[in-house]
Amino acid sequence: MSQRELVSYFKQATMEMQLEYERIRARAMEDPGTAGDEGEENWASLLRKWLPGDLQIATKGRVLCGDGEATDQVDIVALSPLYPRGMLTKKMHLASEVMAIFECKSTLKAQHIEKTIASASRAKEAIYRAHGKEVTYGLVAHSHSWKADKLEVVDAISGMLAEGDRTHVGHPNNSLDFLCIADLGSWVLRTDSDEDVYGPGVISYYSGPSFTGFDGKSVDTSPIGRMIAYALRRLSHLDGRYHGLAGYFGMAGLEGMGSFDTSNLRAWKDFESRRRHVDLFF
Repeated sequence: MSQRELVSYFKQATMEMQLEYERIRARAMEDPGTAGDEGEENWASLLRKWLPGDLQIATKGRVLCGDGEATDQVDIVALSPLYPRGMLTKKMHLASEVMAIFECKSTLKAQHIEKTIASASRAKEAIYRAHGKEVTYGLVAHSHSWKADKLEVVDAISGMLAEGDRTHVGHPNNSLDFLCIADLGSWVLRTDSDEDVYGPGVISYYSGPSFTGFDGKSVDTSPIGRMIAYALRRLSHLDGRYHGLAGYFGMAGLEGMGSFDTSNLRAWKDFESRRRHVDLFF
């Protein structure tokens, strides 16, 4: 299967998401609560289709750590195949079996980005402290509220992600992992270590969407496809059974080359090192 075929599947998923967004938005003023629930179910349905089939996707609730600490309310969790079926309908999700957490918005606004970054940092630290494990934490949205050229919106969101990370995240493991806006693009967290270039420690940054290649021509990409490919790669480091699928999506080029502003790089010089589930420290 080629990149073009995979991208076409995700473009179809994007079109379905856009139609749902328009339907939900038409009723949002009269019943915002139901609109929000429907938006979350859209994303839960998509994740059930595209994440590994043995993961169990549940909506709403909090993540409960073994030491009794519970996270803020979350919208969607991906639970390991070992998760007890008797607990699936409960709204306190057992942290030891949580693989990924997703916050969902119909129309993304600036305050959603900062709030989710703060929630992600607290949740990831609590889960690591209680269970010694990492989880993937992402923010997904049907659309956004900014009225500007898409390149200006991309730059603005990249800056918000960088600023929110500097304000709320005290360890590189605890950063928000990705942001996907279905009708715009996806941002994914990257880290790197090169003492000759950056000095001691590591650097982190968000790789935003890129709409053109090195040759200046338009790039055929899918925000949802990029998000799923990245999430699969993260999950593959938590469970080796997913390596093949993650590798296939990676070889198909769904993550793309991305883009970033050097002013948004964050240098981590002094932090407690701990084993990460992907790449270097992240």
